[in-house]
Amino acid sequence: MKKSLTMILLTTATLLSLASCKEKKAEDNGIIKTDYEAPKPTEPKALNSDFYEQNVEWIDGKTYRVNIGRVAIPSLPKVKDANGQEYVDNTVLVEVTRADSTVFFKQIFEKKTFTEWLNKDYQEKAIMTGISFLETDGNKLKFIASLNYPDAGDDESLDLLLQLDSQGHVSISPFTYNDRDDLDVRGQE
Repeated sequence: MKKSLTMILLTTATLLSLASCKEKKAEDNGIIKTDYEAPKPTEPKALNSDFYEQNVEWIDGKTYRVNIGRVAIPSLPKVKDANGQEYVDNTVLVEVTRADSTVFFKQIFEKKTFTEWLNKDYQEKAIMTGISFLETDGNKLKFIASLNYPDAGDDESLDLLLQLDSQGHVSISPFTYNDRDDLDVRGQE
């Protein structure tokens, strides 16, 4: 009997405390306030320099060396994010040399190289993030040029296909992963 009386009292006390919690109204009407402050701009930020080299078999089965180097250039126009943080833009050098070390092709690319492919937002807020070697295809070397918002929290970028032909001419066109049948792009649209 004592146990059931104790149990009844505990149950009643629990129910009363729960009921009293429900009756209390939040003074702030349920609005959660934070003391968040947007980060204050610091000195301009820049990507680290990056260098890549690869030997490729290309015209008539000969070996060519592909060298790619990205460098931040403080004298280029800077871009700002929504918080006013400045970012330094980059240039990318693409150089292709023959087996005897003579230069077949050498060009520095920067964002303005791709102006005709950029909408106003990318022209004002994106930086040149890099160029990657893709593949050899007949008499062409293919590269992917990428431009991105420097503060982007995801991998979204504008990718352009650069094709260098055996005469040293470069053509630029939009690139999507769907352009390549041999890439596994499940889940990407």
